Amino acid sequence: MTTKEINKQSIAGFLASLNILPERKFNGYWMYKTPWKEQRTGSLKVDLNKELWIDFSTSEGGTLIDLILKLYPDLDVSGIVRRFNEGYFSFRQLPFSTKKEKSRQALHILKKEDLLEHIDFCNYLQERAIDPHLAKKYLKAYQYRHGDRAFWNLGMLNYAGGLNLFNRGFKRATKQSFSLIQNKESNTRIYFEGVLDFLSFLQLKPKQEYLHEFCILNSVNNLKKCLEQLSVKPKIVGFLDNDVAGEKATLELKKYAEKNQIKFIDCRNYYEGHKDLNDYIVAGK
Repeated sequence: MTTKEINKQSIAGFLASLNILPERKFNGYWMYKTPWKEQRTGSLKVDLNKELWIDFSTSEGGTLIDLILKLYPDLDVSGIVRRFNEGYFSFRQLPFSTKKEKSRQALHILKKEDLLEHIDFCNYLQERAIDPHLAKKYLKAYQYRHGDRAFWNLGMLNYAGGLNLFNRGFKRATKQSFSLIQNKESNTRIYFEGVLDFLSFLQLKPKQEYLHEFCILNSVNNLKKCLEQLSVKPKIVGFLDNDVAGEKATLELKKYAEKNQIKFIDCRNYYEGHKDLNDYIVAGK
């Protein structure tokens, strides 16, 4: 497949293969939230007829290859072409009537490998200021089938026996739940919203890796389930996000601590001015 042939592929289809779905649909174009930054309202326009995109928040735009270069900054054009021809970016051309339900088809896990065998994943983790040799203790590279296509992503097992899969611009769970790094000897449980925040903590405080129990919510929506299913520890600590959802979840942890008469420490001031702990260490690298 050549660059010209790649740029004729459906941009909407490619985004759907990453579970990135349109926020609004109009005749001839769809609007998305820009995948590489936080947005309340989508500013990324995809022209379904010309197969071009433009991000109105930055005036950037271009072809499918230009979009992939934004999503995967460690790749160059030759690398993108090679991955298409190897099936790494293989996806079915989707019609304009793409439904959200299609992206919710069951994922079938095909293979599990050491993440160090995947240079793209190592590069992504290093972009997020995470040492891949540290991450390999908790994350694996998983190949899975979604519909008639196969993909690779990073993944971590969760408490319900499912997998939380993620990569740059992608996040999906085979079964929704939190992840627990258990330590029955510890009196402290530390809560994080995402696995990159957990790994950021270990980067900053490596000597504490085996001193505490760690709970990764994977989504703040899992907090209620987590508090119901896990035993009470004498002390809980929160490293949640500095946003509205993080504030709400932190208050829920505080109320839980008060109800059970245990100690609670909110550590968000440690990375004040940053969205989360991972953004904090990325800014400082």
